[in-house]
Amino acid sequence: MPPSLVSPPGSSSVRAVLKLTYACNQRCAFCRVDDLRGTVIDVPAETVVRKALRAKELGVDTLLFSGGEPTLRADLPRLARAMTAIGLRWGLITNGRRLAHPAYLDLLMSLGLVYVHTSLHGATSATHDSLVECAGFDEVVEALRLLAGRGVELHVNSVVTRSNIAEMKAIGDLLAEFAPLTHKICLAEPRGRFLELADRLMVPPETAGRAAEAAVHAAREHHAISGLDVVIEGFPLCQVPSIGSAVSGLRQHNIMFMSEGFEDDWYPTDSGQRTYPATCDGCAKREDCPGVYVGYAERFGVVGLRAFRKGRQATAD
Repeated sequence: MPPSLVSPPGSSSVRAVLKLTYACNQRCAFCRVDDLRGTVIDVPAETVVRKALRAKELGVDTLLFSGGEPTLRADLPRLARAMTAIGLRWGLITNGRRLAHPAYLDLLMSLGLVYVHTSLHGATSATHDSLVECAGFDEVVEALRLLAGRGVELHVNSVVTRSNIAEMKAIGDLLAEFAPLTHKICLAEPRGRFLELADRLMVPPETAGRAAEAAVHAAREHHAISGLDVVIEGFPLCQVPSIGSAVSGLRQHNIMFMSEGFEDDWYPTDSGQRTYPATCDGCAKREDCPGVYVGYAERFGVVGLRAFRKGRQATAD
């Protein structure tokens, strides 16, 4: 059945993510779609336009091109012009590397680029580049420098791993220079290539939650004036108890629909494969909690999970 429009409370903007390609110019250790690389063809331009028209029917006003890496599409400028002709705004979910080239970024800006969600997975090139398996750190930082102050809604994602968990606050310190922007600290979703490298990458969610809490508190103390907003995604609420107000996700970004390259229609966004272990039964915050990624529940069980009771207290298991 076709999806229906569900607008986020208090918002007049509805966004949708369209996967254009699964080709990419880097290979992130935690890539969720690595198995689709080279197996799913790029979405033809005519299909992109058809999906865009369908999205507009659903009430979408901003289409976000994603991948893989959408800037590898040679016809991206033509697709951008088509969005404007249709009456949609457009943006990118990108690793940011091609946006470090001024002429290319200027072209996209002239075509109406309004939103960029990129990634920085370390406070140093050594950390970031080892996780994305290419020399990308300097290009991302340069792209952020070129984007700063140009009126583009800017978001930067960091996936927590063993190698970068100690750098979350430092990444925020670096990003403050380019604010206003949102720095999103994400618990890695156990799927795709991440599962192959779990022993190297996986951090117990409770440990990752403590690092996320420290980064949020540090940003609020030191960078609030700059416009740096640090948020979190993927964590059970009991593992980030002091920063519930920082919880974010696709729907908090007004991203209500998504379409993979191999799908013909749009589908409501979700929070991935989640579960609620027995510890969650009766938790006062269950309705608001995204739950636990299945992969973490299988690996760690209920370790670190707590049920919120009356008076906002938590009872440990």
